[in-house]
Amino acid sequence: MVRDKPTVLYVDDLPMNLKLFEATFRNDYNLILTEFPSEVLKILEEHEVQVLISDQRMPGMVGTELLEIVAEKFPDIRRYLLTAFTDTETVIEAVNVGRVHGYIKKPMQADAIRASIKASLETYHLRIRNRQILEELEEANAELLNMDLLKSEIINSISNEISDPLNRIMGTLHMLKTKIEGDEVSKVVNILGQSVFKLEQFSLMARQISTLKKPGFSLKKQQVSIKQVIQFGAIETSEELKELNISLKRESDSADLHIEGDSGLLVSCMVCLIRFARDHTPKEGEIIITTRNNTDGIECQVEDQGRNYSDPQLDFLSDQFSTKEIPANMTMGIGLSHAQMIVEAHGGRLIFEKTKGNTGVMKMVFPHE
Repeated sequence: MVRDKPTVLYVDDLPMNLKLFEATFRNDYNLILTEFPSEVLKILEEHEVQVLISDQRMPGMVGTELLEIVAEKFPDIRRYLLTAFTDTETVIEAVNVGRVHGYIKKPMQADAIRASIKASLETYHLRIRNRQILEELEEANAELLNMDLLKSEIINSISNEISDPLNRIMGTLHMLKTKIEGDEVSKVVNILGQSVFKLEQFSLMARQISTLKKPGFSLKKQQVSIKQVIQFGAIETSEELKELNISLKRESDSADLHIEGDSGLLVSCMVCLIRFARDHTPKEGEIIITTRNNTDGIECQVEDQGRNYSDPQLDFLSDQFSTKEIPANMTMGIGLSHAQMIVEAHGGRLIFEKTKGNTGVMKMVFPHE
C-alpha cells in the first residue's frame, strides 16, 4: 500500500540545526520543526506525527524528559534522542524503560537517520494495523455475545488462538526499541507481518461465524466449482506449505463437480482443512485432496500423513466429526469448528476418518441437489 510521506517532528533549541535538518530531509518527509520543547504536545495534538526526534540538551527541558511525556500521551509515535553526550548511561536507561526507541549520535549522519526512521515506520504502521484488527475482533465478539450456547466457547477460543501472535508482536516490538540494522530489520518485520497475517485470519473467521450464526441467515447460493474451491484454497495456503516444503496433491475420479453454495465460505472452509492437515503432516510431506461423486453425495476429502495425533485426539475427532448430530466443539481449535459450521450451512456433513495407515482424512460431504 502506498502511503503519503511520513511526518517527522524535530525539536532542537539551535536554529542552525533545524535549518540543516530541513535542508537534508525535506524531500524525504513532511517536516515540523520547533526550537521549543514546550510546543511539542500542542503540535502532536494538531498533527498526525509518526516520528519524533528530540535533542537531549535543551534549556528548560532535556530530551529524555520530553520523550517520557510523549510516550505516555502518544505511545504510538516512534521516539528518537539526538545526543552528543559522551556518558551514555542516561540514554541507555531511557531506551531500556521505553521512553525512546533509539538514539542518534551527533554529528548527524543522514543515511543512518533514514535507516532508523524506515525501520520505525514499519513498526508504527504494523501497530496501527494490529489495533484495527483487534477492534474488528472486538466488534465481532460483541456480535458473538448475542449468540446461543456457542458464544462463550467461540470467544475463549479466539482469545486463546490470537494470544501467540500477539505475544510475538509485543516481543518483537521490544526488540525494535534498540537500534537494529541490516538483515535483522527484515527478519523482525517478517515476524511481525506473519503474526499480523494470522490475526487477520482469525478476524475473518470471527466475522464469518458471526454471519453464519445470525438469526434468519440464509446462503446466497450459486453454482460453485469444487475444483475452483480447491485451487483458491491451495493459493491461500501456498506460502505456508512452501515454508515446510509440504506438497499439495489433487486427485479426482470424476469430472469437475459443482454444488449450490457460497464460494467465499467454501474457500474459507477448504483453507481451514488444508491448515489442519498441514499441522498433521511432517516437513517435506504431502497432503492429498480427492473429490468424488458417490451415492452419499458429493465428497471432497483432505488427507494428512498422521503426524502429531494422540489416541484420545483420534477418538475425539472421529466422534465429533461424524454422521451424528453433534454441536460444534472448540477443543481442536476454531478452524475445524468454523469449517463444520460452513459445511452444515450448506446442508452437508464434516466427517473425520482414520485410515489403516494411521493418517487422518477430513471429508466434506454435500447432498445431491
